[in-house]
Amino acid sequence: MKISFKKTFASVGISGLLIAALWGNLIYMNLRESDPILPGWEEYNAERFNALMATGEPVLVEIYASWCPTCLLQHRALDTLHQENRPLNMRAIRVDYDRDEAFRKKHGYHYTGIMTIFQNGRERARESGLITADKIEDFVDAYRRKTARSR
Repeated sequence: MKISFKKTFASVGISGLLIAALWGNLIYMNLRESDPILPGWEEYNAERFNALMATGEPVLVEIYASWCPTCLLQHRALDTLHQENRPLNMRAIRVDYDRDEAFRKKHGYHYTGIMTIFQNGRERARESGLITADKIEDFVDAYRRKTARSR
């Protein structure tokens, strides 16, 4: 049986490149810094969150991690909303998945890339994978329509 050096080298080379690309992306996502907090957003703080819940107004909450590919896309979508002057007109808080473990456990969040709306101390809506500006707007608008009908 004759083995072609060129074919073997090409197969190993292509496999190696694919593995390097996959590992490289994983390494990058695990080492990248957190995205900057956007204007109008706040980092989670238990005292501040409780104060906002006492006001009775809805609060958009993102369960975020710098290593989460969905979170990166959500951040870009939220930045697009900001750049295009399309405000959500809702208080917004970013919960760090790794740092804010007590919040995650209390509210049952087991993965990242989730956006929720809290009001009066309770979660009222939850979605994951909202990676475009339009989907985020639709999520917030659907909540507003739902609460307007229930009044």
